[in-house]
Amino acid sequence: MKEFSFSNVKIHNEIELFAVSDLKAKRLLEHLFLENRISYFEKWEEISFFRRFFWGAEKSRCTFCINEMQVEKALRILEEHPELRERVEMIKKRVERTYF
Repeated sequence: MKEFSFSNVKIHNEIELFAVSDLKAKRLLEHLFLENRISYFEKWEEISFFRRFFWGAEKSRCTFCINEMQVEKALRILEEHPELRERVEMIKKRVERTYF
């Protein structure tokens, strides 16, 4: 029986790539990611009343977190769809918290 070593497996290497408030843009990104086999998870953030009232921000914001090995592919998809570029806020920072 062959033993497997997981010592070289890198986990918790997600990047907060970008955030969207527009639900149509979010659905399009989800579709493009699924079509191109990019795994991701979403973090939802409620926007404060003060920020919504004075700056007209949306009620919530979704942050797409992507494995760092797929970031280039995700950015390429974003470049191929210019209608999404102005509706997406780039973040590009490592996820601080582990979720499992």
